[in-house]
Amino acid sequence: MDLSEYLASTELVDCTGRVTHTLTLLPDGMVEVVTGSVTAIVDPHSKSVVRPIGVRVHDQVLDQASVLAREAFG
Repeated sequence: MDLSEYLASTELVDCTGRVTHTLTLLPDGMVEVVTGSVTAIVDPHSKSVVRPIGVRVHDQVLDQASVLAREAFG
């Protein structure tokens, strides 16, 4: 079963309208952040990257991950 159509997600765009990041709220409350060829799992409460270790996610993207989780859970 493909859960992707049931998960809350959002896309971030740059000033030209190009999608730069796709954020998806996972069933465990973590947020998957996809940008280019990199996929990171973010804890939206602590605003930290869980995996892969060493990947840096911009603060603004971490803020949006937190907003996505907060809005989904009310």
